[in-house]
Amino acid sequence: MGRSAIYMVMGMTFIFLFFGKTMSDSGTEAFSNAIDYYESTQTYNIAEAGANLACNQIFMNSNWRTGFTNVAMNDGRFTVTVDTTTYVGKVLLTSTGIFQQDTHVVRILLSPSSIAKFAMYSGNVSAAAKLRSGDTVDGPIHFNNKLVTQGNPVFTGKATMGSLQTTSGTPTFLGGYQEGVNVSFPSYSSNAASIASDASTSGGTNNYKVGGEMWLRFSVVAGVGMVEYKTNSGAAWGAPVNITTFAPNGKIAIVNGALHVQGTVKGEVTITSTVSPSSTTPTSTVGATYIDGNLQYNTDPLTNPSSTDKLGLVSAGDITINTLPIRMDGAYFTNTKATLGGTLANTNPSKQLKIVGSLITREINSTDFGTGATKGAKFYMKYDNRFEDDPPEDFPNPTVNNSFEVLSWFE
Repeated sequence: MGRSAIYMVMGMTFIFLFFGKTMSDSGTEAFSNAIDYYESTQTYNIAEAGANLACNQIFMNSNWRTGFTNVAMNDGRFTVTVDTTTYVGKVLLTSTGIFQQDTHVVRILLSPSSIAKFAMYSGNVSAAAKLRSGDTVDGPIHFNNKLVTQGNPVFTGKATMGSLQTTSGTPTFLGGYQEGVNVSFPSYSSNAASIASDASTSGGTNNYKVGGEMWLRFSVVAGVGMVEYKTNSGAAWGAPVNITTFAPNGKIAIVNGALHVQGTVKGEVTITSTVSPSSTTPTSTVGATYIDGNLQYNTDPLTNPSSTDKLGLVSAGDITINTLPIRMDGAYFTNTKATLGGTLANTNPSKQLKIVGSLITREINSTDFGTGATKGAKFYMKYDNRFEDDPPEDFPNPTVNNSFEVLSWFE
């Protein structure tokens, strides 16, 4: 009995010693984990602070590229580098936070904001200019003063506007809509001037012209992007020229003249029909653009999202569409309005106007696209998602030039 009691005491002592050590180890480990969590959280917060301060600098001054070096914060420090070479045309911010022995990195990719982020945009819409039954806009849309609908048009992306006016029927907003939103119509003159300057110094053949008319017909011959050129409607088309010879940097411009364009585009092309000085009032022969036939990509981005074909067109004056039905691929900007040519607004029944990309107009008037509920053009707007983060070069920016938007924020 005595020996058993001794064994029991020894066993209980061993158990208490074992569990005591285990509890002590657990307490020590818990304390260590708490310290590690605190340090990693502090490091994360310091890196985040550096990233936010750098973004603020960029948004206040789009030319800021200085970065930060070993800035003290919360007993740690952060360094922010600004990289403009890894992603062409974009800005990569890398914020490194350090606290004790821990390091955390935050990367933010910024892209210049472009009005091409909308499938359709208008700065001013007359009360009689309506989107109607049969019209579909597949992508984000913004009408700065008001969106007027008649019947049952369909909007698949988010729609924003100053106000919504429904004259009849029920529009469908699959992406929702928001009234009271203001996105000012952008200035285009610096963008057009940049395109014209690049075209004039590119060493191309006939890709820069002052006055008169410029007629362009794009095509693809044996897999090579080509363009034909002439200077008036009655002239014969010139022989097809490789687009890299015609416009080595992809820039084409006519200043104080009229542009006529159609065909199949392979590669990246940016065109302007502009005026100089910028105070010049565009007319039907000065700063004007005419789309005379289908203007499509060689590789359709709707079926092949990796398409490298891209078109940007910036017009000081009206963009006039001279045929229906028609398909227009690209980002189109007019500082006045887009309209149907001749008697096309009276076409009955209406025929399809299909735009794969973006249409940006300063205004839309009552008869620009039709003179009645079933006349003129039936819209099908399909947004080219590539424009969201990679619009055509020198396409106008919203509100202020060189503003930026966050493409990705990796923590």
